[in-house]
Amino acid sequence: MFRYSLHSALALCLVILQCRGGWSCADANSDGEVTEWQDTTRVARRDVSLRERSSCEGGDPQPPERVDTTKRVAALIGELERRGLDAYIITSDDAHMSEYTAAADGRRAYISGQDGSAGTAVVLRDGRRALWTDGRYFLAADRQLDCEWLLMKAREPGVPTMSAWLAQELAEGSKVGVDAALMAATSYLELQLRLKESGLELVAEKTNLVDAVWPQQERPPRVKDDLFVHELSFAGVEWTHKVAQVREEMKKQDVDLLVVTALDEVAWLLNLRGNDIPYNTVFRSYLLVDHKDVTLFIDNERIPPVVDFHLHIGQCFDNVCFHTTGYDNLVPRLQAAAQAADVKRVLLPKKYAYSGGVSYAIYSAVPADKRVSGVSPVVALKARKNDVEAKGMKAAHLRDAVALVDFLAFLEKEVESGREWDELSAAQRLDEYRAEQEHFLRPSFGSISAFGPNGAIVHYNPTNATKLTITKDAPYLLDSGGQYFDGTTDVTRTLHFGAPTELQKEAYTRVLMGAVDLALLVFPKGTNDVNVDVITRRYLYQVGLDYKHGTGHGIGMFLNVHESPIQVRIYGDEKHEFELNHFFSGEPGYYLAGEFGIRLETILRVVRAGDLPYKTDTDFYAFEPVTLVPFEPKFIMLNMLSPEQCKFINDYHHRARTEVGNLLEKQGRSQGLAYLLKKTEPMECSRARGPLETASRSNGVMETKMESKKKVPPQLAATSGASEGGMGGAVCVYGVLLMVVMMERW
Repeated sequence: MFRYSLHSALALCLVILQCRGGWSCADANSDGEVTEWQDTTRVARRDVSLRERSSCEGGDPQPPERVDTTKRVAALIGELERRGLDAYIITSDDAHMSEYTAAADGRRAYISGQDGSAGTAVVLRDGRRALWTDGRYFLAADRQLDCEWLLMKAREPGVPTMSAWLAQELAEGSKVGVDAALMAATSYLELQLRLKESGLELVAEKTNLVDAVWPQQERPPRVKDDLFVHELSFAGVEWTHKVAQVREEMKKQDVDLLVVTALDEVAWLLNLRGNDIPYNTVFRSYLLVDHKDVTLFIDNERIPPVVDFHLHIGQCFDNVCFHTTGYDNLVPRLQAAAQAADVKRVLLPKKYAYSGGVSYAIYSAVPADKRVSGVSPVVALKARKNDVEAKGMKAAHLRDAVALVDFLAFLEKEVESGREWDELSAAQRLDEYRAEQEHFLRPSFGSISAFGPNGAIVHYNPTNATKLTITKDAPYLLDSGGQYFDGTTDVTRTLHFGAPTELQKEAYTRVLMGAVDLALLVFPKGTNDVNVDVITRRYLYQVGLDYKHGTGHGIGMFLNVHESPIQVRIYGDEKHEFELNHFFSGEPGYYLAGEFGIRLETILRVVRAGDLPYKTDTDFYAFEPVTLVPFEPKFIMLNMLSPEQCKFINDYHHRARTEVGNLLEKQGRSQGLAYLLKKTEPMECSRARGPLETASRSNGVMETKMESKKKVPPQLAATSGASEGGMGGAVCVYGVLLMVVMMERW
């Protein structure tokens, strides 16, 4: 009874948090397109105008990263006119619905100038154009898009969805084109329905119109490196055994054929890796799996003898007959297979978390009566790390911590000595430190090395045009990671090489408290990722603040840095249960536009909870921190912490001292060891006053600055998410916590 009551209360909290005040009841997918549901009774749709763009008045200095796409758009409009289209949609996706794509697939970046991982562009035949993206890229997109582009900030109050905007701007009977091979089937079908309701027609174009106007000499070439084997000592399970597991799942769903289009799923399933997409270890390919054969669709010249031997190509081995054919043969082969009498049901993966599912082009290649739309069985198998993978992930994170701690020791000394380092040179030197560690291949993503105001750009990447010098005058946010043969890492710490302000200290401490509470969570089996996010944001909610990105994502094992299914995001409408040996990030933050950003990211592993005072029939899980990089003590306001939070930080730092310290000493990194010991000195937890007392104090810096909404600086309101929903969230959290306490006492 208590469990259901708690779940109901949490669900009510989520409704309150999402739908009151300044929040729009809407979600955004990985393309930045708002899901087609909005609470229009609370937030009226508004007209987004070019006047909202920054640095777009006559005579305004232009951001160095701004791209003039006038000629590119004009060429695209010419293609629309030739084909009788009134609008054209350019997605972020490649043919595999990848979140991160090869440079050759950067069509949306080419036509718009916005190069973040999320965004959907729309160009109308009359020249108007708009781009939808999510909160991670609001600031960056505003600087990158030229002043003819409307910037549609997904989930902001009143911002229309793409289909709503098209319905508003186009006449009935207008035709909207899109490349059917570059849009997920679920997205295509939903968009088709919405447009039809408005009298518009969605046209599945077989020729990509951006490809038609993108000069070949300007387009980056595709990588065609050889594939390589991910050795069993790292993978833990033979690929043929993985295929057997997939087939068991296929039997449960009564399907005869599975289409695998997600690149990380193909790589994991076959124990192979590649270099086709920057930072990721995947390769451009498809896979068809039935109960006898497995067919890999890839250019044969990319298969060296060692991979040929590994796969037993052209042979039947361990109940698998393995074949290869050209990459472009998938659709005709699928059409032929689907026509076979013994193929009754074909599983076409649907969009799920970071997995985009099959494209509409692939979906439509299978007869409607044979289509089965469902989550790919590879998603769950891959996310639950086996024992060897889990051990490797922990080992990789330990070595990664050694590299990062040693680098931070070096950088702190350099900056304090007055030597000049900028965001770009610092990120490059960090790569060198990681490269010194065993099993390192390359970074897992481009480092977000962001000083001062650049830290407020959530997914900022330094360039020669934008780089700032790192000094002692502002926070330095560093979000980075590595690809190791035994694991993928992703860690964020915020540093200050001088003296942080009281505002920065309180912001950091509130973010840290949320990160700690998430790591301390003990929860019953069956708890999902959406429900836990409120815990992480509660201390920001107490003062009416928020951050415009998810709190956590699953992470791959020598694969993609973002992995399905875990997405800790309070605004999510798709829930994913935590399972043992899921690895994911906890990364709350706070961003003040034009001044600084704070984010703290630690990878957590789902484990069984230890001994609990009461025994029940319910299994309880907990989180184990895998990242072991110290927090910055000069930011921490000890009197804001609860004794439990203080103890957690001390225990965490003790682990770092022991595990990371021993390896630093073993590798002879004395400077890094000294830095680690300095940053992990135990705090006096008797001074910790507790978060509830902190919340009721009237002398907090952030509360004093924001006691009247009229006093909130415009840039603060724009980036923090301050609204009536903030305090509503805090009250809601307290209500749930009070319920828990009463239950326990009862």
